[in-house]
Amino acid sequence: MEFSFLEIAGLVVIILVSAFSVAGIVVSIPLFKLINRLRFLSEKLNESLVPAVENLNRTVSNLNSGIGSVSDLTQSISSIVEQLEKIVRLARIIITSPIIKLISTGVGLAEGLRKSASEPDGKKGKN
Repeated sequence: MEFSFLEIAGLVVIILVSAFSVAGIVVSIPLFKLINRLRFLSEKLNESLVPAVENLNRTVSNLNSGIGSVSDLTQSISSIVEQLEKIVRLARIIITSPIIKLISTGVGLAEGLRKSASEPDGKKGKN
Protein backbone atom coordinates (compact mmCIF):
# COMPACT_ATOMS: atom_id res chain seq x y z
CA MET A 1 0.00 0.00 0.00
CA GLU A 2 1.69 2.99 -1.29
CA PHE A 3 0.37 6.47 -0.91
CA SER A 4 0.85 9.06 -3.54
CA PHE A 5 2.14 12.54 -2.86
CA LEU A 6 -1.36 14.03 -3.27
CA GLU A 7 -2.84 11.64 -0.76
CA ILE A 8 -0.12 12.46 1.77
CA ALA A 9 -0.52 16.20 1.14
CA GLY A 10 -4.31 15.90 1.49
CA LEU A 11 -3.89 13.97 4.73
CA VAL A 12 -1.48 16.63 6.09
CA VAL A 13 -3.91 19.40 5.10
CA ILE A 14 -6.79 17.59 6.80
CA ILE A 15 -4.70 17.13 9.97
CA LEU A 16 -3.61 20.80 9.94
CA VAL A 17 -7.16 22.06 9.34
CA SER A 18 -8.40 19.81 12.14
CA ALA A 19 -5.64 21.07 14.46
CA PHE A 20 -6.42 24.70 13.63
CA SER A 21 -10.12 23.99 14.17
CA VAL A 22 -9.47 22.45 17.57
CA ALA A 23 -7.12 25.30 18.50
CA GLY A 24 -9.75 27.82 17.33
CA ILE A 25 -12.41 26.12 19.45
CA VAL A 26 -10.09 26.00 22.47
CA VAL A 27 -9.27 29.71 22.09
CA SER A 28 -12.78 30.80 21.22
CA ILE A 29 -14.46 29.31 24.32
CA PRO A 30 -12.60 31.56 26.80
CA LEU A 31 -12.89 34.42 24.31
CA PHE A 32 -16.68 34.03 24.19
CA LYS A 33 -16.77 33.87 28.01
CA LEU A 34 -14.70 37.06 28.16
CA ILE A 35 -16.98 38.77 25.63
CA ASN A 36 -20.06 37.73 27.65
CA ARG A 37 -18.48 39.05 30.86
CA LEU A 38 -17.60 42.33 29.17
CA ARG A 39 -21.16 42.61 27.84
CA PHE A 40 -22.56 41.91 31.32
CA LEU A 41 -20.15 44.43 32.85
CA SER A 42 -21.08 47.07 30.28
CA GLU A 43 -24.79 46.51 30.98
CA LYS A 44 -24.21 46.88 34.73
CA LEU A 45 -22.06 49.95 34.12
CA ASN A 46 -24.77 51.40 31.89
CA GLU A 47 -27.40 50.73 34.58
CA SER A 48 -25.34 52.53 37.23
CA LEU A 49 -23.87 55.22 34.99
CA VAL A 50 -27.11 56.47 33.43
CA PRO A 51 -28.65 57.54 36.77
CA ALA A 52 -25.36 59.14 37.80
CA VAL A 53 -25.19 61.11 34.55
CA GLU A 54 -28.84 62.15 34.91
CA ASN A 55 -28.15 63.24 38.49
CA LEU A 56 -25.10 65.18 37.30
CA ASN A 57 -27.20 66.79 34.58
CA ARG A 58 -29.82 67.86 37.16
CA THR A 59 -27.08 69.20 39.42
CA VAL A 60 -25.56 71.21 36.59
CA SER A 61 -29.01 72.55 35.65
CA ASN A 62 -29.64 73.57 39.26
CA LEU A 63 -26.22 75.17 39.40
CA ASN A 64 -26.91 77.09 36.19
CA SER A 65 -30.23 78.37 37.54
CA GLY A 66 -28.49 79.31 40.80
CA ILE A 67 -25.83 81.18 38.88
CA GLY A 68 -28.59 82.92 36.91
CA SER A 69 -30.26 83.91 40.19
CA VAL A 70 -26.97 85.23 41.56
CA SER A 71 -26.47 87.18 38.34
CA ASP A 72 -29.97 88.66 38.59
CA LEU A 73 -29.38 89.48 42.25
CA THR A 74 -26.05 91.13 41.42
CA GLN A 75 -27.71 93.23 38.73
CA SER A 76 -30.47 94.23 41.14
CA ILE A 77 -27.94 95.19 43.80
CA SER A 78 -25.97 97.15 41.23
CA SER A 79 -29.13 99.01 40.21
CA ILE A 80 -29.96 99.74 43.86
CA VAL A 81 -26.43 101.04 44.48
CA GLU A 82 -26.68 103.31 41.43
CA GLN A 83 -30.02 104.66 42.66
CA LEU A 84 -28.56 105.24 46.14
CA GLU A 85 -25.61 107.10 44.62
CA LYS A 86 -28.05 109.35 42.75
CA ILE A 87 -30.09 109.93 45.91
CA VAL A 88 -26.96 110.76 47.92
CA ARG A 89 -25.79 113.21 45.23
CA LEU A 90 -29.21 114.84 45.11
CA ALA A 91 -29.41 115.00 48.92
CA ARG A 92 -25.94 116.53 49.06
CA ILE A 93 -27.00 119.19 46.54
CA ILE A 94 -30.29 119.85 48.31
CA ILE A 95 -28.80 119.94 51.81
CA THR A 96 -25.42 121.59 51.24
CA SER A 97 -26.67 124.45 49.06
CA PRO A 98 -29.11 125.85 51.67
CA ILE A 99 -26.64 125.17 54.47
CA ILE A 100 -23.91 127.07 52.65
CA LYS A 101 -26.35 129.93 52.03
CA LEU A 102 -27.42 129.91 55.70
CA ILE A 103 -23.81 129.83 56.89
CA SER A 104 -22.77 132.65 54.59
CA THR A 105 -25.85 134.66 55.59
CA GLY A 106 -25.15 133.95 59.25
CA VAL A 107 -21.49 134.96 58.90
CA GLY A 108 -22.49 138.13 57.04
CA LEU A 109 -25.15 138.94 59.63
CA ALA A 110 -22.78 138.25 62.51
CA GLU A 111 -20.12 140.44 60.92
CA GLY A 112 -22.65 143.19 60.33
CA LEU A 113 -23.86 142.98 63.92
CA ARG A 114 -20.29 143.02 65.19
CA LYS A 115 -19.48 146.10 63.12
CA SER A 116 -22.63 147.86 64.17
CA ALA A 117 -21.97 147.03 67.82
CA SER A 118 -18.39 148.33 67.64
CA GLU A 119 -19.33 151.67 65.98
CA PRO A 120 -20.53 154.56 68.13
CA ASP A 121 -24.15 155.55 67.77
CA GLY A 122 -23.51 158.73 65.87
CA LYS A 123 -21.31 157.22 63.18
CA LYS A 124 -23.72 154.63 61.91
CA GLY A 125 -24.30 154.85 58.21
CA LYS A 126 -21.74 157.65 57.53
CA ASN A 127 -19.05 155.68 55.76
